[in-house]
Amino acid sequence: MKATLPEKPSVIAPQSESSEKPDVENPFVDEWDRPIPLSEEENPFDLKDLEGLILPAAEPPQAESSGLLRKILLSPQMGIGALIALACLYTLTRPCVIGECQEIDRAQELARGARQTVETLPSSRAPGLAQKDLNGAIALVKTIPWWSPYHREARALLKDYRADEGELAMVVAALRMAGLAAQKSQNPPHEVEEWQEMERLWEDAIAQLQQVPPDSLIYPFAEGRLTGYRGNLAEVRGRLKLEREGERTLEMAKKTAQIAQARQGVAKGAESWQLVYDTWQSAANTLASIPAGTIAHQEAQLLLARYQPKLEAARDRKTIEQVGLEAYNRAVNNGDQARIFESREAWTEASRSWGRAVSFAKKVPQSSSYYLDSQELLPTYNQAWQRAELQAQVDSRVEKARADLRKTCAGAPKVCNYGISRDLITVRLTPEYVEKLKGTNPQQRNQAEQHVQTLKVALESISENAKIPLQVYMPDGKKIASHFPS
Repeated sequence: MKATLPEKPSVIAPQSESSEKPDVENPFVDEWDRPIPLSEEENPFDLKDLEGLILPAAEPPQAESSGLLRKILLSPQMGIGALIALACLYTLTRPCVIGECQEIDRAQELARGARQTVETLPSSRAPGLAQKDLNGAIALVKTIPWWSPYHREARALLKDYRADEGELAMVVAALRMAGLAAQKSQNPPHEVEEWQEMERLWEDAIAQLQQVPPDSLIYPFAEGRLTGYRGNLAEVRGRLKLEREGERTLEMAKKTAQIAQARQGVAKGAESWQLVYDTWQSAANTLASIPAGTIAHQEAQLLLARYQPKLEAARDRKTIEQVGLEAYNRAVNNGDQARIFESREAWTEASRSWGRAVSFAKKVPQSSSYYLDSQELLPTYNQAWQRAELQAQVDSRVEKARADLRKTCAGAPKVCNYGISRDLITVRLTPEYVEKLKGTNPQQRNQAEQHVQTLKVALESISENAKIPLQVYMPDGKKIASHFPS
């Protein structure tokens, strides 16, 4: 004869939530989730099947217990009966088997509390608190065995609670990732890799929130957070873009500085030093363009401090080279102009040009690359200048003599005609003047002789001052006087 027993032996305890592994297809699969036997024939337990079971060892009897009692308790018949009694007792003492089901009432109360928390508490703690309440409700309905009359209701509640708890879990996970991303973003700037990690966290948090269905109790909360998270993701992406651009700009500045350093090593002359300066300036400008608030900006400031002295040195050298080139070119140009004046025997202009050429050649800075070239010009320019100066002095005397002759030969009638060169002054008395010298009476002739004597002294003085020999002729070409300066 078969006794009516539950499908499970009494030694099996309900599993805890931590050890539960729910089926993906049916989340409500549990040890107690089986149909109740409809008749004795379907009961898997049989008394004969229990005869071979070994009962657990009993506790040692008290000193006053009799040996007869020990034999009765340890007999096979008494062991089977005790096991059947315990199984029945376990079956009847499970939650919601007899009377009202307080577990379902408490679970529903916890579920209502979870919903109220989500609807009334705007804090980010709300999903976690609601999830805790739902987990409590799930734990309560899971204690209701399959043979309970409330089993079907518990099964439906468990399905709903697990669905809600899963949606809350997604929001809690999103909040956890958002909190980690926000923590990592503190005290910027950060490396590119760190911004990428923050970007991934915000993307994952948004993805979690987007999985919450519109009919979920946590959906309004999730939608409210999505707006902020998307803004944070956009901010992180913007900072990541700035950091990447800063890194590229920094590398470009470093390469430009390397080019400037190489050009500086071989620079010679104003043009090459101008190029060195421009390259250093380009490197500095590139560093200055890196946006603040980035790791690259911090390094850029350090590099700027290193590049600035090199930029200033290149600027000073460029200025020296430009001054040297300008002075050298002006010296050469004035020397070329002086030679042109010399070819025209314009010695005064030639002397002035040679003087300027010497002056500019001396202005070439000693530290300039044009200094040695200018020093090579100076001996030739100085000699040419001295030569032109002497010739200019001669021209000056000739011009003065010409002016003096013009004044001396003037009169009414005109006293004489003259010609002058660097080598000779010629004076020819006019017929009118000679005719006047003859006079008509002794007094006139005496005055004429005095005038001739004065003219002679004046002409000799002109010859002496000009250091040019003088020859005086009558109108007919007869030489009447000559003078050679001392």
